[in-house]
Amino acid sequence: MVFIALLGGCDSSPSDSSSGSGGSGGATASSGSTGSSGSTSGSGSGSTASSGSTSGAGGDAVSSSSSGGGQGGAGGDETATTGCASGRYILCEDFEDTDVGGIPQGWTKHGELVAVADDQAASGSRSLKMGAAPNGERRIYHDASQLGSGHWGRIRYRVQLPVPDAFVHSTIVALHGEGPTTGPQEVRVVDTVKEDKDGWDNDGNGSHIQYLYNVQPQGAEFGKGSDYSWYYEDAWHCVEWHIDGPTQRYDFYLDGELLDQISIANGPGNYAGSEIPDAFSEVRIGWNNYQSAPPGFTAWVDDVALDDERIGCED
Repeated sequence: MVFIALLGGCDSSPSDSSSGSGGSGGATASSGSTGSSGSTSGSGSGSTASSGSTSGAGGDAVSSSSSGGGQGGAGGDETATTGCASGRYILCEDFEDTDVGGIPQGWTKHGELVAVADDQAASGSRSLKMGAAPNGERRIYHDASQLGSGHWGRIRYRVQLPVPDAFVHSTIVALHGEGPTTGPQEVRVVDTVKEDKDGWDNDGNGSHIQYLYNVQPQGAEFGKGSDYSWYYEDAWHCVEWHIDGPTQRYDFYLDGELLDQISIANGPGNYAGSEIPDAFSEVRIGWNNYQSAPPGFTAWVDDVALDDERIGCED
């Protein structure tokens, strides 16, 4: 179910759906930041990433069930029972009013193996499912011109285990807009990099991930990443972000806790390492890989909400 609060004076013209060119992932930031890692909850920064995406029309996500239980990392949110409240948020989608195998009204499909499914849900009985594929885009796009110069966002996501044994950069939520100095770009606000079997911390199992803020303009990407202290888990997690163009500020929350390793607070007119637009044309939800990771990730997204105030994980 999607609800959009109409705000006066907003441009609703179609947006540019380009999202940059491909690259290779890494663990260092190209905007001059370097990271320190180690503790599972400590501070530090790194950065990463690789880039690129493709779009197209495709089939429905293949339905498959998964069971709970994961390893390490932050605890999952298994008790959420509510979805979107009508008219409460600028943009809200809980997928309950969309047929299984379909795409919600107002969203456009990009790539294969993405559709509403009823085998997992954080609330209600349906969610958006991204079926397994070695690489590429499995996302849905929505107009975001009503968000203005800053907003809060919230989604719940779940990743089925086992995950591919590969180094891979994956985007779950991205925004498209014109960077202050960089032109058209994708701003990735819920973004991860998974280590490979050699592991950045030499744990030997290649299961750790980092979260990051990542920007892909027409040129080289840049961003700011956490240490590799988290995991994909067969459990629902709530993630939130806050992004603001006038103050060039970004914050990320995992299950209600601020992950300050990737916070950015550059201040007005200071764009290096942030390049946050004053307006966005699209929000892109789903899964996008930038390296091949066979047999692929199976994941779900639910309870998408964007607003001008913090939404939180309780609703």
